Amino acid sequence: MYLLDTNILSASAPTRRDADAEALAVWMRAYSDRLYLSAITIAEIEAGIARAVRIGASSKAPALRRWLAAIEHFYASRILPFGIGEARQAGAILDRARAHDPGFEDIAIAATAAAHGLTVLTANERHFAPLGVPYANPLKELPAS
Repeated sequence: MYLLDTNILSASAPTRRDADAEALAVWMRAYSDRLYLSAITIAEIEAGIARAVRIGASSKAPALRRWLAAIEHFYASRILPFGIGEARQAGAILDRARAHDPGFEDIAIAATAAAHGLTVLTANERHFAPLGVPYANPLKELPAS
């Protein structure tokens, strides 16, 4: 079971279609029942939409809003909250990774994965390496299942 980091989910955004991400998109459709999101990922995407609105990206913001609505519908029961259990995990991860100065979003996503026994799928390997949670880069090699 896997928790998608924001950068992996965003590879399928309508404004960021990459040829390299096509194999990943096929894999994600095939194994969708094993994929989860963190509420933190929703917050990061909302921040991207807010930025698009602020800078006047008049076609990008509505496209991202529709995409996010579809994501929320598709993953509905597989969007994991950041609650007390995740906060406790985050505290332990913050201490463990203190010398690496990780960003809160990565800490919160790692903590969500740890609290639920999930492996983080991310392209930001160097961000997750010091956090002490299992992670894999599906853009380099797709997980076996």
